[in-house]
Amino acid sequence: MAETVGKVYSTALFELCTEQDKLEKVFSDYSEFQELMKDKECAEYLRFLASPLISGREKADSLKAVFGDKIDALLLDFLCLTAEKNRADRLGEIYGEFRQMYNDKLGLLEVTAVTAQPMTAELKNRLTDKLSKTTGRRIVLTEQIDKSIIGGIVVRYGNTELDSSVKTRLEKLKAQITNTIA
Repeated sequence: MAETVGKVYSTALFELCTEQDKLEKVFSDYSEFQELMKDKECAEYLRFLASPLISGREKADSLKAVFGDKIDALLLDFLCLTAEKNRADRLGEIYGEFRQMYNDKLGLLEVTAVTAQPMTAELKNRLTDKLSKTTGRRIVLTEQIDKSIIGGIVVRYGNTELDSSVKTRLEKLKAQITNTIA
């Protein structure tokens, strides 16, 4: 099975970072770069980097001018390479794969917990402890508030979703009643 562009490029970056003992620094810089690129004002810059009409040298020069002294040289070279190879439109995909490899190496698991109102510190601790024991990994918890779930919690990690929200329970009850009546 053919690997995706994101997988190929992220694997190359990950291996270089590991060899040069720069994994933490590059991951941190790449994460900041990705956050910055999510800004609407940076969309035009990403289009510039992804454009096949602009030479690879111009793209690399631009990246060096903008990020030269702000990010690790290894990451800067990598970003220049992706731009020169017209793969800048895949930087988000590459980052996602790179982040997954980073988390796997460090035994981390990113978990999203959706609740109707903010969780208490005690509940967060209980949830991370339980998930850590269940998965055998250290948990990186992200909390999202969604009032539409009414109450309860929805937990997402990897390809798993644990939904014990009031909204889902009510929907199941409604379907059950509808099936009983029909």
